[in-house]
Amino acid sequence: MKSIALLIRFNISVIIFTVLLTGCRSKSEQNIFFGVSLAEIEFELNSVLDHWYPRIIDTVNGGYWTNFDHDWTMSESQDKMLVTQARGLWTAAKAASEYPENEVFRKAADHGFKFLTEKMWDRQDGGFFLDYIVSSDRIPDRSYEHIYGNAFALYGLSEYAKINKDTSVLYWVRTTFNWLEKFAHDPVYGGYYNVIVSPGLKVTETESTQIINRAGWSPAGWKDQNSSIHLLEAITNTCQVWPDKLVKERLEEMLKIVRDTMTCDEGYLHLYFTRDLKPVIFKDSSRSFIEKNMRYDHVSFGHDIETAYLLLDASETLYGEPDPVTFTKAKKMVDHTLKSGFDSDYYGLFERGYYFKGADKIEIMDKRKSWWAQAEAWHSLALFSALYPDEPVYPDAFRKMWTYIKNEIVDHQYGEWYSNGLDTSPESKTSRKASAWKGAYHNSRALVEVLKLAEKNPKPD
Repeated sequence: MKSIALLIRFNISVIIFTVLLTGCRSKSEQNIFFGVSLAEIEFELNSVLDHWYPRIIDTVNGGYWTNFDHDWTMSESQDKMLVTQARGLWTAAKAASEYPENEVFRKAADHGFKFLTEKMWDRQDGGFFLDYIVSSDRIPDRSYEHIYGNAFALYGLSEYAKINKDTSVLYWVRTTFNWLEKFAHDPVYGGYYNVIVSPGLKVTETESTQIINRAGWSPAGWKDQNSSIHLLEAITNTCQVWPDKLVKERLEEMLKIVRDTMTCDEGYLHLYFTRDLKPVIFKDSSRSFIEKNMRYDHVSFGHDIETAYLLLDASETLYGEPDPVTFTKAKKMVDHTLKSGFDSDYYGLFERGYYFKGADKIEIMDKRKSWWAQAEAWHSLALFSALYPDEPVYPDAFRKMWTYIKNEIVDHQYGEWYSNGLDTSPESKTSRKASAWKGAYHNSRALVEVLKLAEKNPKPD
C-alpha cells in the first residue's frame, strides 16, 4: 500500500472537483491519457451534452422532458420524477461551469432550478415531491417522502450554487439539508432512512409502517447503501458550497457509515440494513429464497466502484486530502470489482453477482452491462490509473473499458448511450434514450472528470 506521501505527490485535492474546464480541449498538448485518445473523450462529452441540452428543456410545463425514444423522438409519456429533474439540474450546472461561454447550459440550469423549487417542493410539509404528473391520469402518493430523491435534489441545488452565487440559491441548499436533518436523519443510530411518512400526516406506528411498505422501496425502518452513497455525494457537494459545522458532522458520519459499516472487509457494499445498521444477508438461506429476494442482497459492481470515488471525494472535502483509512478501503473496492465483476479482458462490467455459501468464487447473477455502471467504472479506473501508474491493471482495464463503451454502449447512429451494452442486451438498441432513470448525469460526469485527470496527470501512451 502506498504511503500518504503518494497522496500528496499526486495531489488528489486538485484531481477531484477543483479544476474547471475552460472550454474546448481539442488544443490540449497532451493527446493520449493512459492509451486513450483525449480527442475521442472530448468528442463524446460534447456529443452527450449536445444531445440533452437544450432538447430536454420543457418550456410548456417547466423543468425537463423525461422520455425520448431510441432515435430521440419525444415519447408520449412525460410525467416527471424528482431524481430525473435533480440530475438534469446537476448536469446543466456542471456543464455551465465547464463551458461558461455556452449560454445553453446556464439557461438550462436556471430553468431546472426554478421548476424544482417552485413546482416540486412541498409547501405544506417540506421536502421535494417524488412525482409531478404531466401526461397521465396517475395520482401521486403524497403519504410518503422519498429520501433518495431528496438527496439528488440537494446534489443538484448545491452544484447550481457553484455557478449562481445569489443568496436565494444557498437558501434552498440550506433548506433542503435542514429538512433532511429534521425528518430523515436517525439521531440514535446515525444515517438516514430510505422512506419516511410525510411529516404532516398524523398516523399511528402501524399505519406508518403500512405506508412505507406500500411505497415499495424497502421495508419500514430499513436503510440502504444506494440512498446512503448518494446522500454522501450530496452532502459532500453541499459542504463545498456551505461548510457549516453540522454539514461537516453529517459528512463525516456518512463517510464512516458507508466506509466502515456498509462496506464489508472483502471490499463490496451490502445493500440493505436494519435501523441499527446491521446488514441484511441471506447467505444461509436456500438458493430459491436468495434468488427470489436478490433485490435486497447481492453484490452491485457498479455501485461498489462508484463508491470508491465518492469516498475519496468526501474524505478530500473533509480533510483536505483523503485519509489513509478511506484510501485503503476505496482501493480494496476497486480491486474487488476488477477481480469479480468484469467480463473477460475487461469487456464491460456486469450488473450483479452473489457469494453463495460454500462456493469458491462469486457467481454472476445478472449479465447486463448498464450504461451508468460502465461510466462510473471507467472513471474510477482512470482515477486509480493516475494514483497508481505503476500498477498496470488499472490503465489496462481503463483502456479496455473505453473500447467496450465505444463498441457496445455509444449509439453511433442516433447519438448518446444505450441503456445497456448491446453484447448482452441487444434489445437496448431500440429502448428509450431518456427515461425517468436515465439521464446524462453518470456519463457526462465520467467524461468531464477523466478529462480533468488528464490535464493534471499527463501520461504518454
